[in-house]
Amino acid sequence: MITQILLQQTIIMFLLMMLGLLLSRRGMITEQGSRDLSNVLLYAVIPCVILRSYMSEFSVDKLRAMGISAVIAVIAFVASIGVAYLTCGTRHRIENFAVAFGNAGFIGIPLVTAVFGAEAAFYVVSYSTLVNLLQWTYGIVIISGKKETINLKMVFVNPVFISMVIGLILFVAQPTLPSVVTGTIGYIADANTALAMIILGFYLSKVRLRDLFASARLYVVSAVRLLVVPAVTVLIFLLFPFARGEITLITLIAAATPVASSTAIFAQKFDQDYRQAVSYVCLSTILSVATLPLVMLVAERFLS
Repeated sequence: MITQILLQQTIIMFLLMMLGLLLSRRGMITEQGSRDLSNVLLYAVIPCVILRSYMSEFSVDKLRAMGISAVIAVIAFVASIGVAYLTCGTRHRIENFAVAFGNAGFIGIPLVTAVFGAEAAFYVVSYSTLVNLLQWTYGIVIISGKKETINLKMVFVNPVFISMVIGLILFVAQPTLPSVVTGTIGYIADANTALAMIILGFYLSKVRLRDLFASARLYVVSAVRLLVVPAVTVLIFLLFPFARGEITLITLIAAATPVASSTAIFAQKFDQDYRQAVSYVCLSTILSVATLPLVMLVAERFLS
């Protein structure tokens, strides 16, 4: 059942990405427009998704489950970083970054909420926060080759971390928020999937499809990100008796997502091959329509 819902959702997201591609090709989304949409997504929509996930009745069981989700997220990241290092080393900087970091925010959260419901984002926030933490520390060192480029301020002063802290306060304190506020947050959060995929469609429009599908290197890196990382993650989960059930499957969806959009952003920022990075993001996103349901089909047998 989970696999079927996930397949339907990935197809929907693929169609939304094609809409973004079409709008870009028609000149209806410009470079500046895509940046503006990305800012809306990063600074308004994703924080609202996180806040909404915390707007639930407090219980000790949920708090304990949140702690378990954080531990599981760390285990998943150890797997992805390990695979990235073993397969790409430190010489292939973009590839290392691409394999290590999945698109947990733009794709992981929408998929999790579609499959498990809005409250499930509550458990994927740990993974998304870890993505932010490691991208601005470990990720920067990998892609730039310089430890001095680490920006600790960005680790803690960013929309995901701030909204998580506010969400935790709301979850523990349980204030009564006006329906106007909760309703507004809900409407903004609902824009997450469409905006994220339209932006990815814009990225895709900037890549020549002939080059995208003709490069063996792109397929290899995408396969490592989409298949090897989740497979190793599942094997490591099997070593821990507590890594079973819905929370583990939620984390696995985030861990099995395609190459993070931030790969292109960081590549551009640190003078790496921006177009190559965009190609990794686009091809892996297209292929994930098939790989994500496959990964979950296998994972359900072992981790449910």
